[in-house]
Amino acid sequence: MEQASGYRHLLVLLALGIDEALRPSNPYDPHIRPGNVDAVLKWGMDCPDAFYSGASVRGDAVYRVSGRRGTARYLGFQVMAGIESTANVVVDDLEIAPDSSFEFVLSAEEQPGNWMPLSERASSLVVRQFFYDWGREEKAQLQIECVACPDDQRQSTAPTPEAVGRQLVVLGQFVESSLSFWLDIEEMGRAQGVNCFREPANRTEMGGAEENVTVWGSWELDADDALVIEVAPPDALYWSVTLGNYWWETLDYANHQSSLNGAQAVLDADGVFRAIVAHRDPGVANWLDTVGHRQGPMIFRWLRAADAPVPATRVVPLADLDAVLPADTVRVHPESRRQTIAARRAGVRRRFAR
Repeated sequence: MEQASGYRHLLVLLALGIDEALRPSNPYDPHIRPGNVDAVLKWGMDCPDAFYSGASVRGDAVYRVSGRRGTARYLGFQVMAGIESTANVVVDDLEIAPDSSFEFVLSAEEQPGNWMPLSERASSLVVRQFFYDWGREEKAQLQIECVACPDDQRQSTAPTPEAVGRQLVVLGQFVESSLSFWLDIEEMGRAQGVNCFREPANRTEMGGAEENVTVWGSWELDADDALVIEVAPPDALYWSVTLGNYWWETLDYANHQSSLNGAQAVLDADGVFRAIVAHRDPGVANWLDTVGHRQGPMIFRWLRAADAPVPATRVVPLADLDAVLPADTVRVHPESRRQTIAARRAGVRRRFAR
């Protein structure tokens, strides 16, 4: 009970921190900006296939979001109240013009046509774009406009010293509580078992998108061991598996194959996805590189999926790996692996071009 209470307290602090961090962006004159998470800046096991962006919003205003769809595998919008999700829209559920342009209204009162509800506690609009093909898929072009708000909010004013002081205080609380939050998340997970996965959930109470069901697990391996992960992927708009470190940062997915999505993964002849978590390259296509870490979290994302299966796992000596894999397991030579990493690196540079 005490641990659960601490967990809720951390959620409150995180919500305050996120809300205050967005306040320098005027919610009544918003702009969609790249998020604070990318291939270098990491927080909370961000998705290696994602480009995050967003804008500050408030529940007493009305907004118009518009743009062109792009070709990302998934484009989703989410209204947040601090860290809690209050509304979700997948762009492909909206009416989209033949030239891929679209727009929707974001407001408290329902509107005709494309509409997304805005709660009175709303603090931000989060945009997620997930890419299967890192080298080809194009990001959406997006804009946001405040079309109605209280009259006294129309004029932008410089923040007062008191407001800046509050932001600095909450920023410090956010950093401290964020560290404790993710460490507690990992320890609570490890208490339920290591080298295995837990029950699926979409976790909207802590920022998860409603349509994105995740399966969390924890891994810990000795130098000469391998973790074999087996699952038959369901029909899904998007799916992936990702490794992280103890601090709930995704591992370096540009320079290492520490994640795989539904387009990158290789399924065996029986339709099963078998991934190998190991410290050294076992020479199989679905290797997940631990990047020098001995333990951390692992996450499957099942987005708009027919099911959310919990993968099976087993730890085996790396030297005995061939004995537990199918005979037709796809093998990878060192040169092919180097080419794969080079393509990943180029894809990440392309996605996060400055």
